[in-house]
Amino acid sequence: MSMQNPQFPSISELVAQSIRGDSVMPPSRSLDSEALLSPAELALIYLRVSDKKQLDTAIDLDPNGLSIATQEVQTRGKVSAIGAELAHPPFIEKGISAKTVDRRPQFKLLLDYIQKNPGIRYVVVYMRSRAFRNRFDAAMVEMQLQKLGVRLISVKEDFGEGPHAVAMAGMLDVMNDLQNTMQGLDVRDKMFQKAKAGGTVGRAPLGYLNVKKQFEGKPISTVILDPQRSPLVLRAWELYATGDFGIERLEATMADEGLTSRPSQRKPYEHTVSASKLHAMLKDPYYAGFIVYKGHIYPGRHEPLVSHELFDRVQNVLNLRSAKGQRDRVHAHYLRGELFCGRCHRKGRTSRLIFTKATSHTGRKYDYFKCRVRQEGLCDLPHVPAPAIEDAIIEHYRTAQLPKDFIDVVTAHLDDTVNDQQTSTRELHASLNRQLTRLTEQEARLVDALADDTLPADQIRLKMRNIKIQRTRIQASLTDTGAELAIGEKVLRQALQALCDPHSLYSHAADDARRLLNQTFYERFFVDDTTETIVSDSTRTPLLQEFYEATHAHQRNRASTPGAGIVATRARQRHASPDGHDVRGASPAHDKSPDRLHAVEAPDPDNTKTDSLTLADVFSVNGLNKAVMVGAEGIEPPTAGV
Repeated sequence: MSMQNPQFPSISELVAQSIRGDSVMPPSRSLDSEALLSPAELALIYLRVSDKKQLDTAIDLDPNGLSIATQEVQTRGKVSAIGAELAHPPFIEKGISAKTVDRRPQFKLLLDYIQKNPGIRYVVVYMRSRAFRNRFDAAMVEMQLQKLGVRLISVKEDFGEGPHAVAMAGMLDVMNDLQNTMQGLDVRDKMFQKAKAGGTVGRAPLGYLNVKKQFEGKPISTVILDPQRSPLVLRAWELYATGDFGIERLEATMADEGLTSRPSQRKPYEHTVSASKLHAMLKDPYYAGFIVYKGHIYPGRHEPLVSHELFDRVQNVLNLRSAKGQRDRVHAHYLRGELFCGRCHRKGRTSRLIFTKATSHTGRKYDYFKCRVRQEGLCDLPHVPAPAIEDAIIEHYRTAQLPKDFIDVVTAHLDDTVNDQQTSTRELHASLNRQLTRLTEQEARLVDALADDTLPADQIRLKMRNIKIQRTRIQASLTDTGAELAIGEKVLRQALQALCDPHSLYSHAADDARRLLNQTFYERFFVDDTTETIVSDSTRTPLLQEFYEATHAHQRNRASTPGAGIVATRARQRHASPDGHDVRGASPAHDKSPDRLHAVEAPDPDNTKTDSLTLADVFSVNGLNKAVMVGAEGIEPPTAGV
């Protein structure tokens, strides 16, 4: 364990002092030989910001934002100043505004680390309010730390030691608690006044957008209609008001018409609107121009999406459905959202199947799937029993099985590729570490120049900041190098294992596992009871489709004569039927012969596109090689995990 002399500042502290404009020369004190020989005590650092937006401040300078970066520089300087060593990387609470520590996962991890490592002597924070906003938490945690022999130190509020210091820290915790409570009351009162004035509190509901507009030269927050989603939301209200649509049928209809949720920080991708979300939407007075806040209703300033008359009609339908008890219930089935009408599909129409439960006159319950447009007289597909569809999909999974020789070849070359790539990764890590060493040397020279006044302080601070940016990027590269390779390798291995015997795997899987398998390998199943197996067609996911194309390329390559030449393509050719439908994923369920696996069209050798290399391209090369398998973008396919 290295020793840190408390008489002399560390590099981090020198940088911090230069930024603050303090003197960077160490105080003139006599050296204590015993202190130099004693091992440094261990410390931990806790950093926190309460708002995720703070993580984006000056993100070009530090990936955690300027607030966290500032806290880290200051706390590391404090650790060096007290002659301690950091025992663990800083515990960083990113965007957690919880008032109590039991709702802060990183703080709980810090306490757990102290319990398991009795050598810790200090916990350093930037300010006590970063650790505590509740005086009771502060008292209990400090008592717990004292029993473990650990002292909490604040960079900005270090009162020293002794009873007066304890009293001052306690008074500060009380004031922090009071400030936090007063801020909460202030925000609540402001939100109440905003609602009374007709303003939208929080995120606008589906069909609206929160935007910034200029008012008298100043930006203000307001709400406008979402040009993409508001017409579809209005249609959902109109369809439900007819009384002909249950909530499940409405969910399927709006999914087919393209209604999706808005991306958010928590869910950055669009997805179909669930039945529960639609049900809540149809009860919300906001769409009729009202604001509901704390149980009170106020006229809103936003533009109503539905008329008062339409709102009342929908509420009447909801009340009737609620009285009957069953018609609007959302039934759960692991195949919901994945089944489509085969008859409508052949006519160029998209129509999902809706899951429903029926009760016979004897009281026996039956599960069925029905086409959503049957009630409109547009389809004559009868109700199909759910167990029959389940059995048909189990049989359909026989067509997903890949030949064993293909799996063995891919697995063997995958092992070789990973081994080669790990060697390259080690070499890259060595190069990055050499770069870090050079940066440390540059930093030391700058500190010497700062102490000798040979360069202007502003230039030194700028160079120090640039070094910090470069170091952060290199450390991130050290962490991320090989991550994409590991993800690609994991996807391929899991998918290959699942496709060794997918029929057996699927038939013995629980409902939740079956749903995950379906989402991994199939985008849609088309149902038609006039066929032998009910599932008349399917659309594979890009992952499974790529395996199919690679299987065909492998079989063709193996059958070709030696020296026949290299057939290397850059992208697979998409084939379309005369009506424009993409049929590259079609696989008739009734054809279960192994030859069916090789009936997929091969990539077009004349295709001149420059898309990313696919697995089929790899197997289109005579004499499969690892360089092609890795390519410029890592192991294919770069798809989400199984």
